[in-house]
Amino acid sequence: MTVRSPIVLDSDPGIDDAVALQYLLGTGLWDLKAYTSVGGNLPAAQTYLNARALARAMRIDADVPVHRGAGRPLTRLPYRVADDFHGPAGLGHETLPDSTAAHPAESSAQALLRLSREYEGELTVCATGPLTNVAIALLEDPAFVRRVRRFVFMGGAARVPGNITPVAEFNMWADPDAAELVLSSGIPFTMVDLDASHGWLFGPADLAVLEAAGPGTALAARLLRVYMDAYRRGGGDGTCPLHDPLAVGVCADESYVTLTEGAVVVESAAELTRGQTVFIPSAAGRIYYPESPALTARARLTGRVALGPGSRDFTQDFVAALQRWPGTDA
Repeated sequence: MTVRSPIVLDSDPGIDDAVALQYLLGTGLWDLKAYTSVGGNLPAAQTYLNARALARAMRIDADVPVHRGAGRPLTRLPYRVADDFHGPAGLGHETLPDSTAAHPAESSAQALLRLSREYEGELTVCATGPLTNVAIALLEDPAFVRRVRRFVFMGGAARVPGNITPVAEFNMWADPDAAELVLSSGIPFTMVDLDASHGWLFGPADLAVLEAAGPGTALAARLLRVYMDAYRRGGGDGTCPLHDPLAVGVCADESYVTLTEGAVVVESAAELTRGQTVFIPSAAGRIYYPESPALTARARLTGRVALGPGSRDFTQDFVAALQRWPGTDA
């Protein structure tokens, strides 16, 4: 009997967040302890409703609690929504029924803290939205850093252009203060960034497989068709990157990406470069900022950063896993 590892998926659904959930379930590798929402792609009220509806569509709402998370960045104005990519309610053209499950009293950050205590040294946290919930958990209890086994997040752009500004990826840009707080905390992080996710594309042939697979993947196929169309309108070739699913994939198998150790500093002061992730590879040796001993020390807090795709075909595994956890054809 396979023992599944405990995980929390912290997300702001969002189309790619939605299919990341179905992918996580389809892998069969994880014991999903909570599905925590956060504002980001849409306001927090909508991402919470979307998370509940997706839990119902994936038939897990009786067993996996859905928690409502932060409604705004740590120090800034409310999140800027990405409805141009995800649709007005965040799930393409879908109107999914709400779950009938009770609304938990715990916030997303409180759930993260409780589960980190219950599964100390075992818990994986995968974040596919802004890092506000994780930052709040750290502010409430800095020991969260030591209790989490692995922290994998989708965000950042180490050596490629951003996707919301020329230098910033959306999740980091949405709450750069939270991102910098988390990445300077000493938590053992793995950053799955645009450098890697732009290397795994979902295309028309993959969509055809899902559409032919039957009702269980029909919702995912419709969502991904909307996502592909959004990228096409932006000048793309009809494919779409698998940003959030890739972060979930890396939680179990790092061969999907090419990882390098280094520090990541998030720009949170200058509006022109807000959300930029400055990657400082460990191989560069000690980096000194003569006028800032604090920044010199900060550059030595390292994690692992995905600088490109890896050897194992993530797109192929993603399409296969979706078919192993059929959702309802809502």
